[in-house]
Amino acid sequence: MTEVVTIAPWNPWPLVFPLLVLIAGAVVIVIGVSRKKSRLIELGVFVAVGGVIAGGLMTWGLSQAWDAEARRSVLDGYGYTETEFTTDGDRSGDQPVLEFVGVLDGQHGELGELRHVSGDRWELVEF
Repeated sequence: MTEVVTIAPWNPWPLVFPLLVLIAGAVVIVIGVSRKKSRLIELGVFVAVGGVIAGGLMTWGLSQAWDAEARRSVLDGYGYTETEFTTDGDRSGDQPVLEFVGVLDGQHGELGELRHVSGDRWELVEF
């Protein structure tokens, strides 16, 4: 079976929180500079750097978790359970092919591939 499915892309709204921390750090730095308080400047730098680090880690971690869960939920709709994905190199030249294994109708084993078509559209190829 070959079918084109839609997998929702990652929504980056949670990055608002580290952005707010970064802005708060910048405000504390400005207040510290205007009042000539080195402790406030140091605190502001610490908070701003924390916001940048948190934003980077959240971007990396949340996007991967979101993508994996979106793929699993699409395959759940086709009867697959206990699905696991592997990236199988760069076969097509521009997008990786995601092979998946799991359980379908009580049978374990390699079940198929997800091949990127365009945007949020993926081709589901079953073996």
